[in-house]
Amino acid sequence: MLQLQFFGLIRILLKREAMELAWAEGDTVQRVLDRAQDQVGTAFVHKLLDDLGTPRSGTIILVNRRNIAHLKGLQTPLADGDTLAFFPPGAGG
Repeated sequence: MLQLQFFGLIRILLKREAMELAWAEGDTVQRVLDRAQDQVGTAFVHKLLDDLGTPRSGTIILVNRRNIAHLKGLQTPLADGDTLAFFPPGAGG
């Protein structure tokens, strides 16, 4: 199983803090985002990724507390038991 944790506006939008998804061979961050989007039924990926499918400026996605920007980005491979955390860009002042 994969543990997905949501923060900021995504948590409010989805009305949930977390969810679990079954791990599948070959899973990447991108594939899990797509599957999570399908499962929850509420559009949220657009808050994290731009129209080109790249992380928006300020988006932070962690795999086991490591930023995917320092790994293989959205193509970071996942293993059974991994935890993903999604932080949309922040705003305010």
